[in-house]
Amino acid sequence: MNLIMKNKIIVLFSVIFISLSSCSDFLDINQDPNVPTKPEIEKLLPGIIREVGDIFSLRFSGINNVTAVYVHHLTTRESIDAYQVKAGDYAIRTSWDATYVESLADIEVLMSLAEADGDGDGFKDYAAYAGIAKIFKAYVYSQLVDLWGDIPFSEAISDINSPNFNPVFDDDEQIYAALFSLLEEGIADLQDDTSNNFLLPADDDIIYGGSINKWIRFANTVRLKLYNQVRGTALWNESVVTSLLTNKGDSLMAEGGDFWMPYGSSNAPDNRHPGFVSDYEGSQISMYCSPWFYEILNGENARIFNGITDPRIPYYFYNQLSGDDSEAPPEYRNGDFMSIYFGSQGINRDHSARKSATQVGIYPVGGRFDDGRGGSGTPDNATGDAPHRFLSYSDCLFIQAELAHNGVAGDPKALLEEAITKSFEQVDKVVAMTSTTQEVPVLKGSDELSDYVGFVMSEYDSGDNNKKLEIIMTQKWISMFGGNETDCYTDYRRTGYPVLFDANNDVASGGPDGSGVVPTRVDRDYPLSMPYADTELDTNDNAPAQKNITTDGIFWDN
Repeated sequence: MNLIMKNKIIVLFSVIFISLSSCSDFLDINQDPNVPTKPEIEKLLPGIIREVGDIFSLRFSGINNVTAVYVHHLTTRESIDAYQVKAGDYAIRTSWDATYVESLADIEVLMSLAEADGDGDGFKDYAAYAGIAKIFKAYVYSQLVDLWGDIPFSEAISDINSPNFNPVFDDDEQIYAALFSLLEEGIADLQDDTSNNFLLPADDDIIYGGSINKWIRFANTVRLKLYNQVRGTALWNESVVTSLLTNKGDSLMAEGGDFWMPYGSSNAPDNRHPGFVSDYEGSQISMYCSPWFYEILNGENARIFNGITDPRIPYYFYNQLSGDDSEAPPEYRNGDFMSIYFGSQGINRDHSARKSATQVGIYPVGGRFDDGRGGSGTPDNATGDAPHRFLSYSDCLFIQAELAHNGVAGDPKALLEEAITKSFEQVDKVVAMTSTTQEVPVLKGSDELSDYVGFVMSEYDSGDNNKKLEIIMTQKWISMFGGNETDCYTDYRRTGYPVLFDANNDVASGGPDGSGVVPTRVDRDYPLSMPYADTELDTNDNAPAQKNITTDGIFWDN
C-alpha cells in the first residue's frame, strides 16, 4: 500500500479504534446524540456499495475501462490501447488503492461492528449485516484475484485496531479457497435468527432493499460463478455445483434478483453513472466503441452471427451522425457509426470527434437511445441514471449454459436460449430505470427479438462442440457490454472466447475509404493479468517483484 494510502488508513483506523474502545458509561450525560462516538451500522452499507460500484463501473480511466478495451467492447487513445497498460497508469493505481483503502477497509469496519457482542448474550449483535459484509468482501476479493492473481488478503486489513502496512501477497488459489468459506459464513449469518438484536437492513440496502433471500441467492450465484471459473483446478467441487443447480429454484439468483447498483440523474451532487459523465460531459470523447464489436452485432463478421442484425444496437450505441459529414476525416466509419481502430497510429486517429464519434448508449450508461436522428449527445438530452450491473440474472443463466455444455447438469441449448432472451429483457429493464424522455421501443416480445434468437439457435444447432461454446460465450460477452467487464476479461482468458480482434491479422469492413485496412498494427502478446501498481511495490516491504503480465496468469487460466 502506497504512502498516501497508508496515511488514510492510519487516520481511519485511529478513529475506529477510539470509537470502538470508548465503551465506558462514565459521564454519558455529556455525550451529544447528534455526534455519535461510533459509526451507526445502518449508515455504512450504502456508502460501501457506492464505493465498490464507482471502482468497478465503466468509466474513463477506471479498471473496467481497461478490461472493456481488452475484450474489444471499447477502444481508446490512451495507454491501455494495444495492451499497453502500465504499473503507473492512473487506472491501475487508483483502482488498487481505492479498493483497499476505501471499500475493503469500510467492509472490515462493518464486519467488526456487526459481529460484536455488546450485550454479552453470546450472539452477534447484527448477524444480517455481518453476513452481507462477508458476502460483499468475498465478491470484491474475487474480482481483485481475477485481475491481479496473488494479492494481499490474509494480512491486508486483518485487524482494524492494528493495521499492517506491509501485508504479504497470498497465493491466488488459496485466496479463492478462503472466499468459498467466507461466502458460506455469510450465508449462515443471514440465516441466523438467534440474535437478540437482529437489525435487518432496509432502505440502506440500495440494491435489494433488505431482502435477505436475495442476498443469499446472490451469494450462492457468486459461489456458482467462482466454481465455474475454477473448473479444471483442485478447487472444483462438482457435488456442490450440482447441488446448487439441482436446487436453483430455491438457491440461485432468480428473475428480478439482479445485483445492480442504481445511479441517479443529479449533477449536484453528481450521482450519475461514471461512464455517462466520461462520455457525455467532457469536451472530448473518451470511450470509443469498438468497430469489431459493432460489426459482430451488425452481422458483418464472417465467423459468427453473419447476416443478422442485433436489435440491441440502437440501445448500445448512439450515433451522433445521421448521414452528414463528420467534423474531421474519420479513421473508421460504417454508415453513421464512427470510431477508431484498436492499436492504431493512423493519421486520422487523433482528430477531434466530440460531435461525430459514436457514443455508448442508453443501455450501458444512461446515454441516448439511437432513434436515427443524430445530433450531439450531451448531459442536456440524456440522463446518466443507468445502474452498474455487477451480476445479472442473465449472467447466471449463461454460467449455467456453460456448465451444462461441459456436462454439469442441465440442457445447454435451452439455457442458452433463455439466457439470450433474458439479456434482451434486461435492456428493457435498464431503460425503464432511467428517466429518459425519449420514446424507446420495448424489446420483450418483439418480432426482432424472436427472429434474432431463432437465427442464433439455428447457428448453434449446426455448430460442433467448440462452436457451441463459442456461441454461448459470445452471447454472454454481448450481453455484458458496459456491465462487469472484468468478468468478460476473465471469460476470455478461461475459454478463449469470444474470438477477439487481432490487430496483427484481422481487418474490419469499414475504414475511411471502405477498404477496411487498419492504418497500423500492433505486435504484442495478450495480457493475462494486470501489473501491480508501482506505488504498492515501492512502499510495501513484502511486495513481490513486478510480474510479466503476458506470462503470469491467474491460477484458473489453464
